[in-house]
Amino acid sequence: MNERDSHLLRELAQEVERVARGDFSPVRLSTVPSPEVAALADEISMLSDSLAETREFIFALSQGRLDVDPPPRNRLIAPFKQLQANLRHLTWQTQQIAAGDLNQRVDFMGEFSVAFNSLIQSLLEKRLAEEKLRYLSNHDPLTDLYNRGYFTEELERVERGRRFPVSIMMADLDGLKGVNDTLGHAAGDRLIRQAAQLIRHAVRGDDVVARMGGDEFAVILPNTDADTASKVCDRIRKGEAAFNLESSSYVIGISIGIDTVDRGGSLTEALKRADENMYREKFARKKKQESAGRPDS
Repeated sequence: MNERDSHLLRELAQEVERVARGDFSPVRLSTVPSPEVAALADEISMLSDSLAETREFIFALSQGRLDVDPPPRNRLIAPFKQLQANLRHLTWQTQQIAAGDLNQRVDFMGEFSVAFNSLIQSLLEKRLAEEKLRYLSNHDPLTDLYNRGYFTEELERVERGRRFPVSIMMADLDGLKGVNDTLGHAAGDRLIRQAAQLIRHAVRGDDVVARMGGDEFAVILPNTDADTASKVCDRIRKGEAAFNLESSSYVIGISIGIDTVDRGGSLTEALKRADENMYREKFARKKKQESAGRPDS
């Protein structure tokens, strides 16, 4: 090796040190190199350019700029391209979570995956707890029907809506005290649940059926005229008869009152009238039982 090439090699060594310090400016030699030294200088220049591209791409990643395209034909960038793809997918998953999808899971980022999945599980448990609390706040625990509070709110919403005519049904379970006294309160609770199920099966899925307390139920029937409401009552009577035909412990007797209003009518007043109608029927049923020699228990 002649003195000139030895000098140029020392210059290239300095260029490599400069690149190692992060200075990726073009390689410059003090004189024209031999073909062999020139080839080495070209390789160092290519490495410097690749490192410069890699640094820019990594810097973009460090700033969260995931839309920056990785430089093509750069082998140094391969693991960072995978990191970018993972971060892009993770960003999409986070957006899905923000939209309410808590079924997302991460299994490609090591310890981060564990922390991420733990966060999702905590959010899911919180959601389930909130849903359970919301359900309990709107439902009667014994029958799973809506409770009085929800019924009152729904009555106001329906009154402001457009689904008229609306029929209101009040129902009261006959003979509950007698069942409680003779068979125990557990049997009385079963009677209440069976009556609730019977009423629920007689109406549509979007009708509002509530347990107002004790042995009293109420139903909101939107888009239901008086004739259709009467058919609902008939279905309850048929269910009542079918149950009593098979029951050996006790019978179900439900007193029912109905009132129907068109647009502009007050559902609160309809509820009162339905309640009055229900008590009139209850009184008539009791008189009928007494005259038949079967006093209501």
